[in-house]
Amino acid sequence: MNKKAAIYARVSTVSQAEEGFSIDGQIALLKDICAKNKYDVYDIYVDRGISGKNMNRPALVQMNEDARNGMFDVIMVYKANRLARNTSDLLKMVEEYQKYNIEFISHTEKFDTTNAAGKLMLQIMASMAEYERNQIVENVILGQSKRARNGYYNGNNLLGYNKIPNDKKHLSVNESEAEIVRRIFNEYANGKGYRAIANGLNKDGLRTKKGNPFDIAGVKYILNNVFYIGQIKFQQYIGWNEKRRKGYNPNPIIAEGKHEPIIEKDLWNKVHRRMSEMSKKPQVHGKGTNVLTGLIRCPVCGHAHAAANTVNTIKGEKKKIRYYSCSQFKNKGASVCSANSVRADLIEPYVMNRIVEVINNDKILEKVVEKANERLREQPVQIDRNINIKKAELDELQTKLNNLTVALASSPDLAPVLKDSINEYQDNITKIENEILLLTEKLKSEHIPTISVDEVKAALKDIFKDVERLEKHQLKALYLSVIEEIHFRKHKEPGKKYEFFITLKITPEVLKEVFNDKQPEEAPLSASSLFLSNNILYLEI
Repeated sequence: MNKKAAIYARVSTVSQAEEGFSIDGQIALLKDICAKNKYDVYDIYVDRGISGKNMNRPALVQMNEDARNGMFDVIMVYKANRLARNTSDLLKMVEEYQKYNIEFISHTEKFDTTNAAGKLMLQIMASMAEYERNQIVENVILGQSKRARNGYYNGNNLLGYNKIPNDKKHLSVNESEAEIVRRIFNEYANGKGYRAIANGLNKDGLRTKKGNPFDIAGVKYILNNVFYIGQIKFQQYIGWNEKRRKGYNPNPIIAEGKHEPIIEKDLWNKVHRRMSEMSKKPQVHGKGTNVLTGLIRCPVCGHAHAAANTVNTIKGEKKKIRYYSCSQFKNKGASVCSANSVRADLIEPYVMNRIVEVINNDKILEKVVEKANERLREQPVQIDRNINIKKAELDELQTKLNNLTVALASSPDLAPVLKDSINEYQDNITKIENEILLLTEKLKSEHIPTISVDEVKAALKDIFKDVERLEKHQLKALYLSVIEEIHFRKHKEPGKKYEFFITLKITPEVLKEVFNDKQPEEAPLSASSLFLSNNILYLEI
């Protein structure tokens, strides 16, 4: 019986032009190889215009799913980097295929994974490919830096401008989009806020360059983009994705651009003078009268609710009414989410009364505490599960390190290529070994106490002591410390509008603050188990 082969082909937008080997070319070549080896082609998986760094490519995901289901025996690619650009990603996938007895064959590198030599070759070629890619990236960045210093734009499509076909250096002004940019600057200069500007644009059916609704962040980005006054700013962030959005560069490249500015310098200066003035105004977060801001969750989109005000005329008298409304609605308008408002004079008393009720009603508190104990009892199981996951990761890393060590011993001249990968694996192995040790020690010493109703009741009484007499800003600070979130939905019973669900979060820090940093043995009964557990206790009331 002939083996079944899966053919995988990929070409990114850049590589198709540079490498000159199209999707069709890859497929035709691999089909010929299948015919010569008497392989039946099970299916052809194609990802077009997607980077090899993206491991969620649709065709790749489908092929991996079929591999797990045993649909074929061989995976064939034109070149190893068609499957993955990153060494660790490539090796991880090939090792996964081997678990299902699936061979991996790359035509260009002339190797397969059915023998030790093929596995060694895979390690070496994957490392070389990653090294080459890093060199390409470095060269691209150098080229882009030079372009920026010469006044040319390196970024993606920008609102207000169009790229000129067959001209990689210059941009042309898109007049209809430029009017949107000018409107944003003028409206802010004349006193409008970010949210009001975004809502106005969305209401008029205007959209961003990508066709999305405007939001506060987008308006701010436009108002702070020096490109609109004829300047180029490049490398403001370095390694933004890899460093989890912590790659801010304090010394970006700033140069005069070759493009036509949309905004006059006088208007820019007026806008930024106002920004500076606004930034000097005192912040009121945690000090306002809207004590539940940020704690209530929208029942539709799940985002936090923010305070909103409206003026209604009741019996001829104008009355200001406070609400909590979806922040997405407030930020981006009705095209994104609905207001889903709840009146402040309804939910604020409910939260206060519910907390007092739980503290004073043992039957209700018993149910609340039982749910909390169920969560605590699940913790050892979760720790044990995490240990097993870490051990599997450790085994995988150790195997990869051993393979690279063998490769280095066989070919010492590869040391410059393999050295960084070996060091990275060793660092990761040490890190995971320490994590396993800590988790194991925690599991051995973990004593999950059964929290009693009396303990929780005493702790809550201490935390919410005199809660009904607190000033608004004090109450808001307390709620922000101990309320995780508040959900609400339409009430099932006729005549009742909403039902609310409050989750309290009691942390060691909160308890320490309540008990004025007393030592555990000096703290009252309310802290005994809660204080020593060093866990966050969630109470659903």
